[in-house]
Amino acid sequence: MRAERRTLRALEEEARRYGIPPRTLAERIIDEGVKVRRHPGIVFIEGGGGHRDAVLAGRPRLKVWMITQVVKGSRSHAEAAKYLSTTEDWIDRAMVYARDYPEEIEQAIRENEEAFERVKRLYPPAFPRARRPRRAARSR
Repeated sequence: MRAERRTLRALEEEARRYGIPPRTLAERIIDEGVKVRRHPGIVFIEGGGGHRDAVLAGRPRLKVWMITQVVKGSRSHAEAAKYLSTTEDWIDRAMVYARDYPEEIEQAIRENEEAFERVKRLYPPAFPRARRPRRAARSR
């Protein structure tokens, strides 16, 4: 592919900023660009750990992988939309994206679960163990 010099300079500057080769950054930009064009309403933001997350446009805290988790635990898209304070249309958009990129979504879910387990190991007092209810004393 060819690009203008100013575009290539900007790409090189951005790649230096992230500490990755320009070719790698260009591939990521193209990949995200194609996904955004195919899925209106889905955009990408910087996530933790150097990766980027697919989110609802205008709702950057609603990551597509999180929405899929809520939908799995809900009876309907309407219930999930109400819980997330959004509309069914946005839920539908997120689920279409998730259907088209299941490996990406499953990887994000795994990474989140792994991070949660690391935090639990590092800060056990923040996660008290559930106490077992005491059994009623038996009468003799």
